[in-house]
Amino acid sequence: MYRVKKEESLLSFLKEKTDFSGREIKRALESGGCHVNGKLERFASTKLKIGDTVSFRAPKAYQKQEMEILYGDPSLTIFNKPSGLVTAPFTRHFLVHRLDKGTSGALLMARTQEMKKALEALFKKREVKKVYIALVSGNVPNDQGTIDNKLTKKGSFHGQTIYGSAPHGQRALTYWKVLMRKEGKTLMELRPETGRTHQLRVHMAEMGHPILGDLQYGRKLVFPKEVDRLCLHSYQIEFEHPKLQKKVVANAPLPQLFRI
Repeated sequence: MYRVKKEESLLSFLKEKTDFSGREIKRALESGGCHVNGKLERFASTKLKIGDTVSFRAPKAYQKQEMEILYGDPSLTIFNKPSGLVTAPFTRHFLVHRLDKGTSGALLMARTQEMKKALEALFKKREVKKVYIALVSGNVPNDQGTIDNKLTKKGSFHGQTIYGSAPHGQRALTYWKVLMRKEGKTLMELRPETGRTHQLRVHMAEMGHPILGDLQYGRKLVFPKEVDRLCLHSYQIEFEHPKLQKKVVANAPLPQLFRI
């Protein structure tokens, strides 16, 4: 535990207090290794104030993160993406959709240009059904509901775009259901009918129940110590295979952190 004696950035402070490089410090921040005044902090540019307390866990040795295959055939693959891994084309694959860096779970990629176009057409027609599981802050009072509004860019936070509801913008539709409530947390099933950037994160935050570990939309919260990632998981993806004309359903096992 360190106490701050002058105003400076978190990165500068940790460089002075530790023997780690800037890259190693940022890796530790991304893996949930730092708390400022007891609150999880992942942004190296955060400005510290005199009297702040900083706890820091040394970064884990770098390990290449492998993606488990949930389903595969000669034309497409469904991977189980780990939290913290940037969505990027895998070897000999093409992206057809994305998951936020902090989001884990089912990620669909094409293995041919022809299949890439076919899958993109399915997404455009909303014929790819996705189910997410989220662990949110607080006890959600109702058992299920629908959020149907419009989202647009509202500003930025640490260089990242912030979205929010507005009279104008793109339509965002989410169906939600409570799965379990326990000790001030709620486990929820989220079914987005549209695919807007940060849609689920914004919808939960504007409900008053931000997703745990969301430092953009829940930045005013103090998250439990065990929360070291964004608690959003792409649990299931379902679609009609464009080439094989059969239904494909893939489930990504729920991470241990979500098992409340």
